[in-house]
Amino acid sequence: MKRLWPKSLFGQLMLLVALALFVAQAINLAMLARAGERLRFAEAAGPVVARIVTAAERIEAGLPVRAQRFRRRGMMSVDAQSAVRTDSHLRVAEYEGRLANALQENGFSPRAVEIGRADIGQLRLPRRFQRRMEERRAPDIFRVSVQLENGQWLNSWMRVRPGGIGALISIIAQTVILYGALLFVLYLFARRISRPLRSLTGAVREFSDGNGETAVPVEGPRDVAGLIEAFNAMQVRIAAMLGEKDHMLGAIGHDLRTPLAALRIHAENVSDEAERARMVETIEDMTETLDDILSLARLGRPSAQSEPLDLTALVDSAIEDFRDVGAPVAFEESYKAVVEGRANLLKRAIRNLIDNGIRYGEAVTVRVRQADGSAIVEIDDRGPGIDVAELETVFEPFARLEGSRNRARGGSGLGLALARAIVREHGGELTLANLPEKGLRASLSLPLRA
Repeated sequence: MKRLWPKSLFGQLMLLVALALFVAQAINLAMLARAGERLRFAEAAGPVVARIVTAAERIEAGLPVRAQRFRRRGMMSVDAQSAVRTDSHLRVAEYEGRLANALQENGFSPRAVEIGRADIGQLRLPRRFQRRMEERRAPDIFRVSVQLENGQWLNSWMRVRPGGIGALISIIAQTVILYGALLFVLYLFARRISRPLRSLTGAVREFSDGNGETAVPVEGPRDVAGLIEAFNAMQVRIAAMLGEKDHMLGAIGHDLRTPLAALRIHAENVSDEAERARMVETIEDMTETLDDILSLARLGRPSAQSEPLDLTALVDSAIEDFRDVGAPVAFEESYKAVVEGRANLLKRAIRNLIDNGIRYGEAVTVRVRQADGSAIVEIDDRGPGIDVAELETVFEPFARLEGSRNRARGGSGLGLALARAIVREHGGELTLANLPEKGLRASLSLPLRA
């Protein structure tokens, strides 16, 4: 059922209206069929009621009533038994009640009213009637028996004309016309709603730096227009907040780097070489951690435009930096892959992944491949891998698998978080997976440049 339910607003509106119209037309058809059946019965019962009332009045007045054949009205006779019972006709209780009410409305209250359906195939009909039956639908023939107060029975016939398909054709025509009119009106209404909603959706998807300069045109119904106005106001507020954040980060960076630089100068004057090395290492760790924090916080506020990049060459350049210091990094031969992005950010993400692989996995192998319109950088190490339950946890800021605060082993806890943030900002994804035998694979995927 869920598969058949449309996802769009226009589709749901159309389906609901179609279902409502179908139910309404079905009820209308049932009411028309009922009214048509009542009308056909009233047309057939009118002459029968007139004959019965006339015969009853003659009998009450002491006048003789002979069996009479009416030209187009059938035959009526006065008998001691009900013809419905004598001929074993299938009785129709609903018609009996209607005929009794019609007789009472004409001032005659019978003791009993019986109506039975006759089989037209067993009746002896004149040839002209037989030809008519062959040319068109046969009517329904009923045997009518009414008991008088003196116990006698008036037996007659009633012919109900068959129901036509005109009502059904009329309902179908009405439904088609209504569907066409509603489709046209709903199409105009859906366009009036969907156009501003599409503009709002596009603005939300393209919203990145919160500059607040491109406001979505306010149009559509009042509810939709109010939503667009709220989004425009929110965009302005976010732009102001991000601007304040940038100023704050700049001030933090300046205020912290200055004392760190002063500490570095003082550390160089320490006479104990071992103590001086520990102090310098601590200051460098603090400086690198500060850079990571500021970089992670500034993502989403790019200061440069993206450009076409040869991802393979970029990876090779990042690996070369590790080779210069003798790190065990191998680069498999890969094909050229061009992506859109910022070289400095992507190179930093790749360096963070390679650095993690070297720190925990002894040696690293890197390759670049293409699949399904994406460029994929795979970084494999030979380490122990990561518990499956922690494959996503390690991407959280300051998360470490190694519990100590030793940067040489656990790092700052921001490398993977920063790498994933950079990749996602470029429209890609970064995932981790354990290799079948030993080690961990970091897969960095980016959309290929069109």
